[in-house]
Amino acid sequence: MPLHNSLTTTLQDLVIWLLPGLTDRKLQKLIPELGYEPRPLLEAAYRLPGLPAKTRDLIQIALHDPWQLPFAKQLEAHLCWAEAENHWLLPLRELPELLQQLPDPPYLLSVQGRPEVLQGPSLAVVGSRRLSPEGRSLAYHWSHWLAWQGLNLVSGLARGVDGQAHQGALKAREEGATGCTLAVLAHGMDSLYPPEHQNLAARLLDQGGALVSEYSLGNRPLARQFPKRNRIITGLSLGTLVVEATLRSGSLVSARLAMEQGREVMAVPGSVRREQSQGCHQLIRQGAALVTCPEEVLQEIQQPLQFQLEKESQANPQSVQIPEKLQSIYCLLTDVPQSMDELLLQAQLDAATGMLLLQELELEGLAEQQPGGWCLST
Repeated sequence: MPLHNSLTTTLQDLVIWLLPGLTDRKLQKLIPELGYEPRPLLEAAYRLPGLPAKTRDLIQIALHDPWQLPFAKQLEAHLCWAEAENHWLLPLRELPELLQQLPDPPYLLSVQGRPEVLQGPSLAVVGSRRLSPEGRSLAYHWSHWLAWQGLNLVSGLARGVDGQAHQGALKAREEGATGCTLAVLAHGMDSLYPPEHQNLAARLLDQGGALVSEYSLGNRPLARQFPKRNRIITGLSLGTLVVEATLRSGSLVSARLAMEQGREVMAVPGSVRREQSQGCHQLIRQGAALVTCPEEVLQEIQQPLQFQLEKESQANPQSVQIPEKLQSIYCLLTDVPQSMDELLLQAQLDAATGMLLLQELELEGLAEQQPGGWCLST
């Protein structure tokens, strides 16, 4: 992904992002025909029916001289913010294709950390802020295991499931796993909510993850922004795992968004007496996959994961080309050795076929057998 824009382009992108009255959905009416370049979008937005007169006046000023806009100080503040190390302003054209597919994708994201991790492959992990001891353990240990499988874990930065998912993935990362963790915020990047997760956010950045927000600097964490933020959490991900959720949990909003986006949704069942499990049970009744271990989570997203790996291979012809017949088992291999039985179960292959494919991967230099099982070649 290109990570450096000209100053003019960045300024015009910021104008579109900060312009009052020009929503993401209005922009989506223009992008299919005009593409992502900001000046043509501004010129076409001026002619949009139903656009507030004030917004139309501001567009005229922006096309002539953006520094004459009443929010010019905000433009300057964001450009200054982006000059800091590992601070990025990424317009829609530079965001992952999964996000571009949304009906209302963010026009611009501010990112602190490594923007490459937005490309995935990623899994959203969401759930209740008030966790049972079992839910706390599951969110932590499943995220730890899934990060070892090379998945990036995406969540908010809230108390409960969000925090435990980040903690588990960070532990795996510190041990040598390739998976990272991303936190999508519901406020501007000049603050952090909740404040007790300052250290967690710092660890996340130290371990190669990223903080992400569609909100401008100075934007406080308002209640209405959290549900809107959730579409980015699910939009970045191949699937969404709900660990615990009450019937009124915001995690059910995330699950609904993921379903609308055509992404996999998985829920962990629990006791019928536990309030934190009621939302998961409702999701399962509505068609979410019931998962009882992290291996089943990986199995549920195997098809979109394989599809993404194929697209990446086609987009990067210089990268290693994996023959199609080997991809079903190659995408399950990680840096940690896995037993033959475990791989066969996940790939749904018989022993003879699985062994033949693994041997071919070994001959290609893509896999190797170590004490404990099969893993990616070092």
